[in-house]
Amino acid sequence: MQYGTRIAAFVLYLLHYQLLPEKRLAVLMADLFGVKLVTATIARISRDCAQRFQGFAEALREHVASAPVKHMDETGFRIGGKTQWLHIASTVWLTFYRTAAKRGSLLANVSGIVVHDHWKPYYTMTGVLHALCNAHHLRELKALVEIEKEDWACKMQRLLRRACHATNLAREQGVPLKPDLIALIDRCYDGILAKGLAFHESQPALAKTGRRGRQPRRVGHNLLLRLSTRKRDVLRFLTDPSVPFTNNLAERDGRMMKLRQKISGGFRSEDGAKDFAVIRSVLSTARKQGWNMLQTLTAEPARLMADIRMA
Repeated sequence: MQYGTRIAAFVLYLLHYQLLPEKRLAVLMADLFGVKLVTATIARISRDCAQRFQGFAEALREHVASAPVKHMDETGFRIGGKTQWLHIASTVWLTFYRTAAKRGSLLANVSGIVVHDHWKPYYTMTGVLHALCNAHHLRELKALVEIEKEDWACKMQRLLRRACHATNLAREQGVPLKPDLIALIDRCYDGILAKGLAFHESQPALAKTGRRGRQPRRVGHNLLLRLSTRKRDVLRFLTDPSVPFTNNLAERDGRMMKLRQKISGGFRSEDGAKDFAVIRSVLSTARKQGWNMLQTLTAEPARLMADIRMA
């Protein structure tokens, strides 16, 4: 049985965007349209679509890699009964997904600024600047305030929130943050770090659990050292209006991928996971571009690429 492009677009939209499991999708198509599909047919429709949009996905990859600012994240992905990884690279207008057997298999040939959550392998990337997710820092500081009762953490939490508010106001007005205000935030930041480090250095050392390895440090001490050594990356949003305060964009792009696994479980094969990554890249980009989903799935990839908005 052969099905037209419109039926195929319905299947792809419901399967890869609304994340219906294949069996439920087959029931829905039969109930609503009188179209009887088997899972093998659904898999073939996905395979054909992924092959058609493969070049489009590769173009997305190149555009995201060369964008002035891009967000990156990764999440575990069950493929063939094993945990592999889905890597996310996105901008405000574009999304690129890819699967990899190893978490550390990072996107190559990247330039510009990479916004991420301080996963250390990102710092092995060459030729890029880094901006750290301050939503992560605020969550860690909140735990230190509520559980450890560390005074410096409360002050740093307040400073970062005020700095975020100030940059948002400046961005809305279309003006850069005033140099005097940046210098003030910088001095306050250093002062809070100095007090926090002095507090932790005055605490009794933690007992080592083994003969080897460095002396263990408290959670707050580790965060202080990160905020100190990566200060420029933490505060990059102050001096560059194009850099956001958080990495929430990539986290939002990855959140639905975890939902897909909760609904349908893992992928049976690597080919199926790769097809999903290609098609989801197209659909996520289409949503950001404001395109009609069904028209996107039936359009020629070359025409879509000609209409794509980068910034």
